[in-house]
Amino acid sequence: MKNKRFSLESDIITHVYEDNKNTVHFNYRVDIDGDNTVTLELFTFNKRTNSVFLLHRTKGENSIKALSEMYDYINAEKHDMSPYLVTWSKNDEDETHVSYFWESSKTDVYNKFFYNKKVEDYKIDIELRPLS
Repeated sequence: MKNKRFSLESDIITHVYEDNKNTVHFNYRVDIDGDNTVTLELFTFNKRTNSVFLLHRTKGENSIKALSEMYDYINAEKHDMSPYLVTWSKNDEDETHVSYFWESSKTDVYNKFFYNKKVEDYKIDIELRPLS
């Protein structure tokens, strides 16, 4: 079981790094008060901007099922998503950064950008990009 988990994690790590040169980090949580499902949150880390963003969240009856869902999401064509460009800066810094998201809506981009962040600490502009 661990070999399957490590293999799926490795495939996801490779895919994301080849796509955007960011590292990925896995956060597993077990719902011990409910149905014992595993929630997997996948985060990206950009060393250049020192930023962390939620890439996606999945659930499964165990870590392998949650990882398989994540793998399918990472490798799926983005037919129902649109490309967004986010221009952002921290309020206490002068440097402006650009990040890219594929999402279904501007609200989804906003929620992923601000996951575990304080809204009042950032200035952001979200722009829908044309499909090429």
